[in-house]
Formats: sequence, C-alpha cells, structure tokens
Amino acid sequence: MTIRLDVERRPWDTDDMPALLGAAVSASHRAGEYLLRQFRKQVRTRHKIPPGAAGAPATDLVSECDLRAEEIIRETLDAAFPNCTVVGEESGPRGNGDLRWYVDPIDGTYNFLRGLPLFCISIGYEVGGVPLGGCVHDPVGGETFAAHCDELRLDGWRLPVDERSTVGPPLVLTDVPNGGPAFRPGDSHLVGNVLRHAELRRIGSSALALAWIASGRADMALNTNVYAWDVAAGRALVTAAGGRFAAVPDPVPTDRRGSFVAWLPSADHLADRVLAWLDVATERGRF
Repeated sequence: MTIRLDVERRPWDTDDMPALLGAAVSASHRAGEYLLRQFRKQVRTRHKIPPGAAGAPATDLVSECDLRAEEIIRETLDAAFPNCTVVGEESGPRGNGDLRWYVDPIDGTYNFLRGLPLFCISIGYEVGGVPLGGCVHDPVGGETFAAHCDELRLDGWRLPVDERSTVGPPLVLTDVPNGGPAFRPGDSHLVGNVLRHAELRRIGSSALALAWIASGRADMALNTNVYAWDVAAGRALVTAAGGRFAAVPDPVPTDRRGSFVAWLPSADHLADRVLAWLDVATERGRF
C-alpha cells in the first residue's frame, strides 16, 4: 500500500479542520519558524543524562532551542485550550485537564545540532485517555503531516489511500542499534534478522519515521529507547493511513523508555516476525 503524493501544496487553513488539530498545527508552525532561524547556528547544549551513565544514549542531548521551542508550543496550546495538560519532553507535565498534549519540540535534536535536516516537531493529543490525533511538522522540508481520528492530511490536503504494490523489498526505518553506552547485543541481533527480509535506513527521528510510514515513503518503522512524546503524533498518523502500531509496553510511557513497531499493510508479512523478535528481546531484558 502506498499513498499518492501527487497533490498541490497549499497554505494551511486551520479553520478547515477540527479545533484540536488546528491548534497543534499552529503550535508546530510557530515552533518551526523559530527553529529554522536557529538551524545551523551555534547553540548551548547539555547532556540530559551524564555521559557514560548506564543506558544513556550518547546522542541524548538538549539544547536551548529545544527549551524555547517547547515554550512556544505550550504558549500556543494553553492560549487555545486553557484547561489542558501539556506533557513536554523537556519540562514534563503541566496542567490537570482531560485534554492532554504530548510534545516533542525537536525530535531529532542530534541531527538538528549537527546541521542535518532530519528533525521535526511532534504534537499528539488525547482526551480522557483516548488518542485522537496530532501532527508532525518538518520545518526544513516544509511539510506538515496531520491526522484527526481516521483523517490523514499532508500540507492541508486529505491523503487518499491507494492499494498497489510497492517497489522492491520492504523499507524499514529504524535507529536500532543505539550507539555508545546504550548499545545492547540484542539490538544487532534484531537488526540482523530484519536485514534478511528488508532494506534499512537510519534517520534519527522516530516521529519523522512514523510520518513517512503514514505517507507511504516506507513500509515499517522500528525503534527502542522512546517515550510517549516521540510517538504520540506519529501513531495517529500511521493508524489514520490504515497501518498498525504496536508498543512494548503499550502505551509507550513517559517515565521510562519503550519500544514500538509501526507498519503499513505492505509489511504485514514482516510484522509478525519483527514482533516475535521484539518479544524475545524484551523477555531477555535487552530493551
């Protein structure tokens, strides 16, 4: 299954979509404009966890741009929905409303800091614990992937789902294995199994990988070391595209790392194998 992308681009009209999705898109665009001004400039950075700490990815960094982008998003969402709860990657939860936003101000911070144009803003939302939608905004590529319930959009246009065969073997997007202290032997075993049946690409952003799955650019995404804000929006995109999302644990938590596999019907034959390998790795404490 692939998604047709031969559609004209048009300016976003947030009045032409549900209010929640419109707020998410507006917030992501405001943050994206700020990040574009800072991209490839020197910014202050620190490790979230001391380098070398057990299980700490070497690329787990936070910059002043992450913090400011998150504040821009919070300000926008709070103004639109004053009684909401915003769960941000950098500053945790604020508020106590049934409407909860999961915000990753820069998914792919290491790419951003190295000047690689593979990062995005991810904003997912739920009401009363039920996921409803979200958006992933790629400021460099100028693309916004958005979903509310079962409706998927790219740059404001609804994306039709077209049943047709993909080209070549399944394409899997993953950042496994993680480097440095976060490396685990099970990572290489898992990737080795996948490589026997698919092509792999590492892009360094779970949210962007999920957006590309939803738009038909790849067939599957697989990652470990993720939190709820990494996948909340992307999960909504994939399921709106007719795909599936499985997590260990499910839902992906905010207080410890989890793993996920997301795929389109074009990778159904591979998904069962990957889920089995992931279950074995989880039982052995590898993830």
